[in-house]
Amino acid sequence: GKMERKVLKEITLSKGRKATVYEGTGKDFLTALEIAQASGGGFKEAILSLMEQLIEIDGRRVTAEELKKLPLQDFAVLYAVFQQTG
Repeated sequence: GKMERKVLKEITLSKGRKATVYEGTGKDFLTALEIAQASGGGFKEAILSLMEQLIEIDGRRVTAEELKKLPLQDFAVLYAVFQQTG
């Protein structure tokens, strides 16, 4: 269902799709890291897992596989949100 979280950012992607990025917490990141490590992944997989938890496109949750299939310009914009520390 709908996520009970604050919206961090709304981004218009190519083809007019709307991405909503929700605010995450340290706990979200640690959970993502655990999920990634459990499947033998590292930081990159953890970020993908975090993106899965916190992004909706056109009001729908997306999987890591779907994220990987996004056009690069869309993926890059979404990925950048998770790289910002300031």
